[in-house]
Amino acid sequence: MIKIYLIDDEPESIQILSSLIEVSCPNVQIEGKFTDPKEALIAIRNDMPDVILLDIEMPEMTGFELLRQLGKIDFEVIFVTAHNDYALNAFQLSALDYILKPVDPDELVKAIEKAEKAISQKRDARQFQIMKELLEPKNNVRKNQEQNIALPVFEGLSYHQMSSIVRVEAEKNYCNFFFDDGTDLLISKNIGTYDSSLDAYGFMRVHRSRIVNLCKVSRFIRQDGLFVEMTTSEKVEISRNKKDELLERLNKL
Repeated sequence: MIKIYLIDDEPESIQILSSLIEVSCPNVQIEGKFTDPKEALIAIRNDMPDVILLDIEMPEMTGFELLRQLGKIDFEVIFVTAHNDYALNAFQLSALDYILKPVDPDELVKAIEKAEKAISQKRDARQFQIMKELLEPKNNVRKNQEQNIALPVFEGLSYHQMSSIVRVEAEKNYCNFFFDDGTDLLISKNIGTYDSSLDAYGFMRVHRSRIVNLCKVSRFIRQDGLFVEMTTSEKVEISRNKKDELLERLNKL
């Protein structure tokens, strides 16, 4: 669900936009409707929306002036105006789209969908950066086990201490994190995302589809194949070409 503000000095225009969005854009929540751009400016500063639909020619303050007063624009801007001669200025201000009145419902829906995609990409980038920062290599593996990892879930991020993770297993294009309390968490990232990133925290990819927490290994078993037994009594198969590296890293813990 994305949060949107409607800013237009004409109440009728706001009502038309509101009705079109409510009918055709189920993932949008209209959080604010403003006929006074000064009130809109205050609201944006206090509670940043995801998207604003903004008129250009308004009394006292144009849409362009509103954006310039805000400075940093960390939301998507869709201009909705009766004037077609401001498009260049609009896109110079990094507008996502430019819709002419009277508003074509299909154009509005396409613009909102474009905004949803842009917002989703930004959120993924932020989550990846948070994950990357949390996974920066440290010096001591045991100490690193006390660090937290942020795992992306549908609602946002789920935080877990490294030491609580027993193993990670590939599930096609996803991967499943298994914890020492018996719970697990399916992540919409492939296992390669976490492969080398987890190394400095005491984890190792022991198989094409498996990563284990070396600090949770209790035994190495060479019987009917190669396995490690985890502190949770689970047995995890390892690839033969990983055996030497595995033993070497276990000996260094």
